[in-house]
Amino acid sequence: MTFIPDNYKLTYKLNDVKKTFRQYQIESAEIPNLLPELVRTEKNNGFNSITGAENILKVRNATNWTKCSLAGLRPTGIPNFYYSDLPVNDVKSLIVAFIPDDWETVVLRVCKQFYPKGNPEYRNRLVKHLITNF
Repeated sequence: MTFIPDNYKLTYKLNDVKKTFRQYQIESAEIPNLLPELVRTEKNNGFNSITGAENILKVRNATNWTKCSLAGLRPTGIPNFYYSDLPVNDVKSLIVAFIPDDWETVVLRVCKQFYPKGNPEYRNRLVKHLITNF
């Protein structure tokens, strides 16, 4: 592995469950205001451009949930760990998510304003490194 970007941990705790989503509120963050206070997980219903992800993560970065940023939670090959990209300060950023079987928490590692473009092998090695050092 040649370059490991700075990455920051955020922990969200379940605070609401509805038929179509689970909503989480931030519990702790290594950097304040890196991502919004609220996130949701939902089944990927296919009414978006996300492929390869059974579930999606929505971050409350707009006044209406329908306008919020979506991230496909793609499997990493390691149970309960997923990777995706989210805009951080309007820049595509790599995230690794840990979601336990009970879905009570969402723990994110965010590589602020860093995403390995055009090199899936490097991305996969970086994701595995982040999981190992979670």
